[in-house]
Amino acid sequence: MIEQMRHLRSDAFRIVNGRWWRFLNLPFSQSFAMVALYRLERGCYLHFGARWRGLRIGLQPLFALIRPWAGSEINYQAEIGPGLAILHPSLGVVVTSHTTAGERLTLVGGNVIGTRSSVDGSPGRVIIGNHVELGAHSCVLGPANLGSRATVGAHAVVLGDVDEGATVVGAPARPVRSQTPGENKPARPHPCSTM
Repeated sequence: MIEQMRHLRSDAFRIVNGRWWRFLNLPFSQSFAMVALYRLERGCYLHFGARWRGLRIGLQPLFALIRPWAGSEINYQAEIGPGLAILHPSLGVVVTSHTTAGERLTLVGGNVIGTRSSVDGSPGRVIIGNHVELGAHSCVLGPANLGSRATVGAHAVVLGDVDEGATVVGAPARPVRSQTPGENKPARPHPCSTM
């Protein structure tokens, strides 16, 4: 639970992007509400284990009020590192339980991180590195590995692995450029700076 609260603190600082007055808007932010709900559920799941499934039935009225307003659903079994940002949660974001993501994952909105059944019928896991950005309405359907600093373009459908630093577009997604190790991405405004 404590680790998830630390992650939530990191998420909040990422959302406000160094502007202290934005902390005043956090309680009214759809993005923060969705991230906070995920962190609360994840913390409870890690604390109570399998018993959390039964305990959360009592909290369904709360979830029923928050989820439609926030417009997104992140499964509490998904493992997401600190610095999560959902820029436009009202477009809808769905993250399944078979997801593991690193630090500073950016979901622009309308994103689905899900799975396809493999040959043996088991769901494929999606593993996402650090500093990955998913463009508007893009989907990642596992099994898939997205390397650190990868960028998925708007409306792209990722059905396989994406190399570290690569940018992919299209359906199915294909690379348009790849960043060499040690090369920095061009400077651009912080994605949360338009709040």
